[in-house]
Amino acid sequence: MNIKRSILIMILVLVAVLPLLAQTNIEKALNEANATFTYDGKPIHPGLVKEFASWISDPGMPTTVSVDVSAEHGNEYFEDEMKRQKDGSVILQKENEQEYFYYKWLGRLNNGVHVLRVADGGGGSGVFEDLFFVRFDKGEGFTPDGKKYDRLLMTVVRYFPLGDRDDAEIKVLLDRVVVGTSKYREAPVAITF
Repeated sequence: MNIKRSILIMILVLVAVLPLLAQTNIEKALNEANATFTYDGKPIHPGLVKEFASWISDPGMPTTVSVDVSAEHGNEYFEDEMKRQKDGSVILQKENEQEYFYYKWLGRLNNGVHVLRVADGGGGSGVFEDLFFVRFDKGEGFTPDGKKYDRLLMTVVRYFPLGDRDDAEIKVLLDRVVVGTSKYREAPVAITF
């Protein structure tokens, strides 16, 4: 009787633990990104977020709508050029250059959409700010030799222009984002999905 009970307990433990052991690296990365907006223990590289930015002369949704976060460890997104600020924002600025781009993760809505406040200082007098709304998903790709691999995709699903040095307070609630008043808005704006 004790042997049967022991075997039953071992089977129940295996049934509970096996799904956790079977979790792939990309699933772990997806869970981490959704929980903390990080990848491999580090902030998502601002260069990846900047891919979603459109030129000020081309307002509207960006041409690039999805990026592979798991590809950030290449030379294009050199980690020495990004720094985390005390306020939680992550800045991308090359040494000895005035141009910079930063984002600050403001939180996540209950539908899985992350809210980012971004700013682009092109080296001139303007610092143009926007809100980016992004989500993470798993995807698949193929290496040059045809082997399948998993990707962690970050996709921009919406954007909201703020303006040059907009001082609006941004509130991230469970089901909406409220953009406060500023020199660009006389009344708060609620953004829902």
